[in-house]
Amino acid sequence: MTFSDFASLLKPIIGGSDNTVEFTRKLFTAMIGEDNFTIIENKSDDSFKAYYNGRQKINGIAREISPAADLENFVSFLDNFGDSVSEKLCEVFSRYIDEIDLQNVNYKIASCFDEIIKKAAATQRKSSSNKDEPLNIPIGQTATNFPYTENDNKLLTEFNSDYEEIMLTLIGGNYAAHLLDMSIPNQIKKLYQEKWKEKSNDFINPTLKSDIFGILGTLDELSTNFISCTSDTSLIKNQRIKIRNLYIKLHPEKYDKMIPYDILLDDWDDSEF
Repeated sequence: MTFSDFASLLKPIIGGSDNTVEFTRKLFTAMIGEDNFTIIENKSDDSFKAYYNGRQKINGIAREISPAADLENFVSFLDNFGDSVSEKLCEVFSRYIDEIDLQNVNYKIASCFDEIIKKAAATQRKSSSNKDEPLNIPIGQTATNFPYTENDNKLLTEFNSDYEEIMLTLIGGNYAAHLLDMSIPNQIKKLYQEKWKEKSNDFINPTLKSDIFGILGTLDELSTNFISCTSDTSLIKNQRIKIRNLYIKLHPEKYDKMIPYDILLDDWDDSEF
């Protein structure tokens, strides 16, 4: 049973006046508990709607919530609806779940949801021989022209200290493993939410601020698209090229802005900048 099938069976019985977005969000929250809601709070309404309708697989969100998922939370969620609802659930799900009865109906349904999440979380992206190729980076040199104010330079140094390893990992050849184990997506989310969501507004130079916003947005897009298993290899590579290009722009101490790096790099996508 897919998540879309599961949610579609539940909604007419326990969905009440919720629309598909509200109901889908409620199901995931019930499985992980209110205390862990921050794991999914930044998921868009479009994503939840697509999960419900089956237009998007839940593989990505399943990997994120899997450590916090607890079927006992979902059992308690269903228990709150009372015996009359349990009877309706038992009648509907008896066609899909073996040995379900009024005594175990809520546990059986919760176990079904738990298995859906575990199966989705364990699904790996199809490998590609091209997607793991590292991208070229020009050799850095000591630049003599620093285009930013002292305050912007200090802030940029702090930003690069936080994101240097992330950017180089995604530019490198083994980036996929770090996305699949959620180490990079979790770092990106944590740094943005706890620090750079607000601090990025402190940059003064408009071009630099635009580049900062650009790298933050592209990092989020790449990690989200990869774990959702919905984007193709060419899209991911284009996002990695953006990150590489912005990495160069955000290191004026190594890459002089007067040097045309877009010409030096064969695969530089200069239409983006």
